[in-house]
Parts: sequence; structure tokens; C-alpha cells
Amino acid sequence: MSALAGRCATILAAMLLAASHCAFASSTMAVRVLDWMIPVPAGWTPQVPSSPMRLAQFTAGSREGSADAAVFHFGLAGGGTVQENIDRWASQFLAEGGKPATPVVSKATASGMPVTWVALDGRYARGTGTGPQGEAAARQSLRVAVLETPAGNLFFQLWGDRAAVARQEGVFRLMVQGLKRAP
Repeated sequence: MSALAGRCATILAAMLLAASHCAFASSTMAVRVLDWMIPVPAGWTPQVPSSPMRLAQFTAGSREGSADAAVFHFGLAGGGTVQENIDRWASQFLAEGGKPATPVVSKATASGMPVTWVALDGRYARGTGTGPQGEAAARQSLRVAVLETPAGNLFFQLWGDRAAVARQEGVFRLMVQGLKRAP
């Protein structure tokens, strides 16, 4: 990549991040998840959760395509370990060329609690078990934040068309980091 192309890519990434911060800043809605309030990014539409394990559910689509988000909770000791979940999510993805996808994992804190960030891209057959569940869709992304709370892990997920998820990833991260104790 030429130096000019590299600078252009850096400027474009900075502009997308700034746009996501602006979209997040204009949000005034928050939803309660257990004992916490999470800010809902502007443009995200709350949905009725489609299962009892979902505490909150949203559509987060845009011109770039379709994306959905949800917050899951499986109780104090439920849902498996963080690593078991990463392995399960990775088993539902194939990278380009049909090779197994490799998750990008990082650790941080949010509201003083440990959070593990996970990113996967490729052909995705979303499901609840290990391995592909049905027909895999191409050019998909999954972003997950596993927040280790005193009440058990909260699993924040954003998934859908790669371009739509890329557009929403910044506000997704801000949503998790913006979690506050409910009054």
C-alpha cells in the first residue's frame, strides 16, 4: 500500500469513528439490563426479546446492510466460560477460502468489570450450539463483549452483514462501556 493510500485509510477510519461517536452522543434512550442501565445508540430500534435468555434486543441496520444486537444472560454460573463461548462462536464461522475463522480477542474493563471483546468475520451459520447451524451467509461479522458481572456474565452481541456491523461497531463498544448501575 502506498503512503498516500495508507494516510487515506487512516483518515477514513478516523471519520467513521467520529461519526459513530456523534450517533451515540445523540442517543437519549437507555434500557435496564439486570441492575444496570445501558445507553441505546441512536438509530437502534429496541425489539421485544425473542427468547427468555435475551434481556434486550435491537435492530441496528443501516444503508450498509442488516445488523442485529442482543444482550444475553444465563444466570450466575450459566452460559459456559468465556473461552468455551469463543470456541463455539469461532466454530460457526469459516474464513475466506473455507478455512476456520480465527477470533480476534482483547481484554479490557467496562464500569470497573472485566470485559472480553471478540471479533469474527467470514461465512456465518449462526446458532446456539457448536458448529454451523444451517446455511452459512457470506460476508458476515460477529462482535461480542462478555462482561463479567457479580450476577454472572452478560453477553453483548452485534451480528449481521460485515459492512453494517463495521458501521455500528463503534457505538456498540460505547454502549457496553456506557453501562451504569441502575438507580
